[in-house]
Amino acid sequence: MLKKLIPLLLLVTLISCSNEDTDVEIDPNLSLSDQIDQLIDQNRYETALDLLEDEDPQNPDTRFLLEKTHLNYGLHSMNTFDQTEMRTRMNNALIQFTEVLKLNPDNQMARDQIIQIMDIYSTIPDRQPEPEVLEALREVGFDY
Repeated sequence: MLKKLIPLLLLVTLISCSNEDTDVEIDPNLSLSDQIDQLIDQNRYETALDLLEDEDPQNPDTRFLLEKTHLNYGLHSMNTFDQTEMRTRMNNALIQFTEVLKLNPDNQMARDQIIQIMDIYSTIPDRQPEPEVLEALREVGFDY
């Protein structure tokens, strides 16, 4: 019986996690980490970043939560399909990934995503990220 329920529970979990239209109120009594996880699950990255803004940016726990939020925000920007806003989404993704690298220069996923986006840009004539995005990339070691 349990084997039959596991796929059903997994499906229900996926459906509930993918429902972007319902922003559940975040319990302020939860730990900061749990609040950030819930906001990330709801794709509320700006709210998560606002919450982290008041925290000590030198605290390793805060830095980890910032890195996690920026990384997920960048991935979300890359993977949300809206062709009319592609350049805006890719610029945002690149900015988020540069923020990750400012926090953790060794984050390979952020580096790989930047390379992937810039490889796509290289196939499109007369297209490139915004100048301020290119400058941010240079600041973390990418010279495009």
